[in-house]
Formats: sequence, structure tokens, C-alpha cells
Amino acid sequence: MNTGEHSLRSFDATTVPLPSAPGPAADFWQATLPTDLEIGPGVGWHSITYAKNNPSRRLIAIEHSQARFESFQRRHQTHGLINLFPVHANAVHWITHHVPVGKIERIFILFPNPYPKQGQRNKRWHAMPFREQLVRALAPGGKLTLATNEPFYAVEAAEMLSHTEGLSLVDKLTYSRDHERGQKPRTHFEKKYLQRGETCFELVFEKGQEL
Repeated sequence: MNTGEHSLRSFDATTVPLPSAPGPAADFWQATLPTDLEIGPGVGWHSITYAKNNPSRRLIAIEHSQARFESFQRRHQTHGLINLFPVHANAVHWITHHVPVGKIERIFILFPNPYPKQGQRNKRWHAMPFREQLVRALAPGGKLTLATNEPFYAVEAAEMLSHTEGLSLVDKLTYSRDHERGQKPRTHFEKKYLQRGETCFELVFEKGQEL
């Protein structure tokens, strides 16, 4: 990958449509609890586990698929977690219009659609201009965790996000069994890939303190 490929068009928030889902209550961002964000939680396996294990944190989980969101919502209602906020919306639209600058401490993008065809490259999270907005949403010192089972995706994401202003790659893990991560699978996709004996990749990026 050459340097020219890092030069994407700049993100223009004025061109992003309003989201279908409303934003949080007016006083939501005034709370003292640290706020995290998950994009594409599917049926909510990681979201629910994370919220249960981190009661002193809040998690916004944005799912676009109607069927997956409905399943997620049912599971959320069963668990009754007050620190978990499922949102049914296009993540790009919702985050652009409803997440203020510097308010998110952790972002999780776990096993997203890799859009493997070359013509789909601009749909990959790390290749979209929207990545600039994600960096803006992160607080200084905030972290973005990306996981995938696709080697090409991991390589490309590491390269492109490392060249995104404000982000640095601070951790990288390759694993093919549960114990190699020190914890159980976080999503149904991760469980499936590991059971197949596939190799998975986790990249952690950190936002600089002085942006």
C-alpha cells in the first residue's frame, strides 16, 4: 500500500443525512459515567456482557439491521441493564449528528463486514472518510478496538488507521483459540471463526492526548 492510498477525501458532516433514531436525552452527555460505543453489535452478545462486567461505564450500541436489532432489544429487556443503550440506526448518521466531540472513551468494531471485493473498499470502516469523525468522537487517550478474521482487512486497517491523524496503533494480537486472548469469544462471529480454527486479529488504536 503506498502513501497516496492514505489520502482520502475529507469527511463533510453537512452531507450526512439525519439519523432515523433520535439522539439521547438532553442531559445524557452531562453524566459523569465514562461512555463507550459499539458499532455493529448484532444481537448484542458483546454489548450485554460488556455492560454487565462494567457497571461503572455506559455503552451505546448501534445496530443497523432490523432483525438483529430486534433480537438485541429483546435480550436487553431481559437483562434490564440501565448502562446499555441499544440504538437502531445507521451508525455513520447517528454518530455524526448525536455524538459530541471528545465524549467517547472506547470504541468497539468487532468483526465488521469486510467487504472483500476491491470495488467495495470504500465501505470498509478504516477506508471511509467517516473515520475522521470517529477520531473526533474519541476523548484524548481514548481507544478504538477493531477485530477481524480477514488477514487482508487487518493489514489494511492497521496501515490506514495508523496514518489517520491523531491515532496510533498501540496493541496488536493474533489468536486462533479462546485461551490466546485470555477470555471467551465476544461475538457469535468470533466464536464461529475460532471453532473453525481460523486466525483472528485484534488491533487497538489510541488517540493522542494533545489533539
